[in-house]
Amino acid sequence: MSRPTTSTRPNTRGQTRRRAGFSMIEMLVVIGLIVFLTAALVAIIPRVGNAAKVAATKATIKKVDELLNDRVNGFRRWIQKQDTLAGGNAPSYVTNSPYAQLYQTSPLQAKALAVKYAFKLYFPQQFSEFQTPVSPPPGHTQRTESSESLYLFLTTGPLFDTEPPSAADLKAIETADTDGDGLLEIVDGWGNPLRYYRWPTRLVRPKGYPATPPPIAASGFEEVPLSPATILVGGAAPRNQLATWTQNSPYVVGTTILPATPQQTNPFPLIYRCVASTGSSGGTEPTWPTTANTTIADGNVTWQALVDPLSVDPDDPLGVATLYISETSTSIPGASAPPLWPFTPNTWYTPLIVASANDTDTLGLFEPYDTADLGNLAAPRPAPTPDPTGYWSDALSHNLSNHLANP
Repeated sequence: MSRPTTSTRPNTRGQTRRRAGFSMIEMLVVIGLIVFLTAALVAIIPRVGNAAKVAATKATIKKVDELLNDRVNGFRRWIQKQDTLAGGNAPSYVTNSPYAQLYQTSPLQAKALAVKYAFKLYFPQQFSEFQTPVSPPPGHTQRTESSESLYLFLTTGPLFDTEPPSAADLKAIETADTDGDGLLEIVDGWGNPLRYYRWPTRLVRPKGYPATPPPIAASGFEEVPLSPATILVGGAAPRNQLATWTQNSPYVVGTTILPATPQQTNPFPLIYRCVASTGSSGGTEPTWPTTANTTIADGNVTWQALVDPLSVDPDDPLGVATLYISETSTSIPGASAPPLWPFTPNTWYTPLIVASANDTDTLGLFEPYDTADLGNLAAPRPAPTPDPTGYWSDALSHNLSNHLANP
């Protein structure tokens, strides 16, 4: 019987063992991958961080807008209550305004102006507009003033019939004292103060009046085309230029036009909408009605006079305030004090809260305190470099506001 064969391990003693290693090519590949991943992270991380700050800013603006709207609606209910309590007498907001004397001869105008006066006191944009003017503390910078004013009246101002503010309304990260003056500001995701414009009339229709404006009653109706500034107020952007009536022209129901010979007068201009049509307009321009909701036949077309929705000021729904105030007014008949900050007839009146969606804090608007450049009315800045629009469209396009479609 043969013995099983046994394998023997080779004798490796004395032999040099080879160790695995990286070749130069493999090392270069690894280094290349590391460089690529590092570059990708450098590019992605700021974008992720910026997106988070944009989202945080949108959330803050939405929250502040809700608080502000709640307070504004409470203010308007308070005005209605004062009217009811007054009966046929001057309501309290008139007697406590510079327009008490005007009420004796022009009650509607006095009430409209007194509402604007009260609105300015309760929703101040500057320290000087508070019922008890606020003295700028040491270290204060004007850049923060509108945001500090917004925070002050939301947290310490009259509540009307609204809920009192609570600690949960604004997170600690949404407020800061960026100028070290002891007053808190509401800040965006980059830590910059939000800007607050109470009556940003020129934001929507920035053209305004010429250098020497005509009298209010003679200034006529003015359509202003869209401008880049309107992107800040997506829901309130003006129409494109309305067409002018022409003779013997086909019109379809829903078409809105302006007369060729305007009959409307400020401050409550009318537009005319086609409500029925079986063909073309007449050969002679109709006598346009000057009363809202009135219709007029025009050949085979019927037009209805409508109040221009872009002209309705919620604080002056009858449009009577501008009979007594203009861009260049220095006094008001029967008033015992200078007028309010100038406002532009036939424009929107809606508070604006705006932030720049980057850390440069460049809005493309004049600052709220810059009354010389109508910054108090949110006038857009001209572009620092040539821009075909005439506005700083690049800066405006990055802004976030409470009037974007999806703030």
